[in-house]
Amino acid sequence: MNRFILVGVVPVVLLGGWVGAAAQSRAAFEVVSIKPIPRPTPEDILAGRARLGFSVDGERAQIIGFGFSALLMRAFRVEAPQIDMRAFPFSDVFEIQAKLPAGATPEQVPEMLQTMLEERFKLAYHRETRQYQTTVLTVGKGGMKLARLPDGTLEPATSTNLADGSTRFTQVGKVASLFPVMNSFGGFPQMVDETGLDGIYRWVREMPAPAAGGSLQDYQAAVQDSFRAMIEAAGLKLETRKVSKEAIVVDHLEKTPTEN
Repeated sequence: MNRFILVGVVPVVLLGGWVGAAAQSRAAFEVVSIKPIPRPTPEDILAGRARLGFSVDGERAQIIGFGFSALLMRAFRVEAPQIDMRAFPFSDVFEIQAKLPAGATPEQVPEMLQTMLEERFKLAYHRETRQYQTTVLTVGKGGMKLARLPDGTLEPATSTNLADGSTRFTQVGKVASLFPVMNSFGGFPQMVDETGLDGIYRWVREMPAPAAGGSLQDYQAAVQDSFRAMIEAAGLKLETRKVSKEAIVVDHLEKTPTEN
């Protein structure tokens, strides 16, 4: 589990007081359907049966298996420790189907999520500056060992089952493209890229087969180890530091959305 270390708090009250109703002119989905769904169990996740996903395809956005914390992270473009909703420990997850207005872009979806949360779940929040323990990615003494790919290279992420039961994962992207996946498995709080590398690379990591009878925590630890090995093989290194970042503090949130 990612944890933040609170050293000091500097409240930031936005102009007009606490944030509640959607700001005028803020982007919004044209149509939104929100349906509660069963929360996946650790066994579902380990067996690959969990329904989880976030996709934007043309005018359609589909979000499956996301709870409030994950929705807030997407809406405000922050990481899990920067969301403080301890006063609202809801565990609900949802399936959300939404239609973007004509001419809208995927870059506007986070703003649309903010509007949706405020209108359908009556979200109210404020911002604070807090200190967090961060994972900083830097280049090791030997330099970057991966070959830079041509700018604009696009390849789908792939996974290949190997003869020994392990799985090889391959993805193409910039350094920061690794962060969402690494964060989703914990162990790498508040990642910051200080490599100075702006190129596209092919990242390959190998994940051992899950141990028989192993727990979800064991699986998460194994995934974290596979990422560390991949980072080291690329000639990069991970460091831990404390930095100031903005936190989103939830002041009000309804458990059940208003009707579709």
